[in-house]
Order: sequence, then C-alpha cells, then structure tokens
Amino acid sequence: MMKKKILTILTGSMLVASVSFAAPITDLQQGESTIGYNHYDLDAAGQNIDTDSFYLENAIADKVIVGIERNSYSIPGADAKTTDVYAHYKLDQNIRLIVGNRDYSNGPNKMFYGIGANTNLAPKLDGYASVTSSSIATEWQTGVNYKLNNQAALHLGYKSYKEDGAATADGLGFGVNYKF
Repeated sequence: MMKKKILTILTGSMLVASVSFAAPITDLQQGESTIGYNHYDLDAAGQNIDTDSFYLENAIADKVIVGIERNSYSIPGADAKTTDVYAHYKLDQNIRLIVGNRDYSNGPNKMFYGIGANTNLAPKLDGYASVTSSSIATEWQTGVNYKLNNQAALHLGYKSYKEDGAATADGLGFGVNYKF
C-alpha cells in the first residue's frame, strides 16, 4: 500500500512539473532495438522552428530501455543541436519512468526526468504520451505509432517545448522507426 502511495505522489509531481521527450514511446522487449527519425514543424510566437532528430534505443533488460537521440533545430538566423542520453524504466507494460541528460551545443548539460505511457488503440495502432522536465525546460508530446509490419512503424505526433525565458514552441511532426 505504501509503495502505491509513493508511486502516485511521484507520478503526480512529475506530471505537474511537465515536459516531454522527442522520441515517441515504443514498446521494446529485452534484446530488441529501434532506430528512428522524426521531423517537427514548431511555431514559437510566429517564428518557425524546424526540428529533425535521429535516435537509437535498446532494451537491455525486461524493464530497462536505454537510448541516445541527436536533435537539430533550424531557426531563422541560427541553428542549434542537442544530444539526449536517457533510460526508461518500465513500471508495467504501459507506464515508464524516464531519466536522462540533455547536452546543449550552446549551453550546459541538464538532467531531465519524466513519465511516459503507451497503449494499443486498434490493430497496428498504438497511442502514447510523455512529459519530461529539467531545471530550464518543459517538454511534452502525444501521438500515435502505426505499425506497417512487425519491424517498421510510422509516427504522427504533437510536441510542445517551453524553455525558461522563451516562447513555447509547439506543433505537429511525423517520423519513422525500424525495430530489430
């Protein structure tokens, strides 16, 4: 009973803190890996930001997935990059805790934490949502993965990113991933 109360408090505080993670939440079993690409067209107070990301994830244990993601941001007059190194801990088949480190190409490294969930919506269609937070940013994402077959999937999602002192950047994106 105490474990459930602690978990509920932890989950609630993470959701209140907000934010999300760029790679969509996918279900991997121990020994499986996935490689993927995402593109988002974000709007921040009328300014267009194109983002592209490539990621690689591996389920190193029944409940642990580790990953790395490289993000490129194209802003009129400037470009930026970040690299995320992260881990997911599966609380059950559908809920996971997220912890990682974001390396900003033009700034400091920042630890982030969050929670993610995925669920089957229909044959070949999974929905997901996630929130992550650091000391300077909040990001959240929701979307769907459509399985083309047992290995390849398409992704459609919505992402919102808010960094301290900057306008919220949000918009739609798409992607593809391949499980092996």
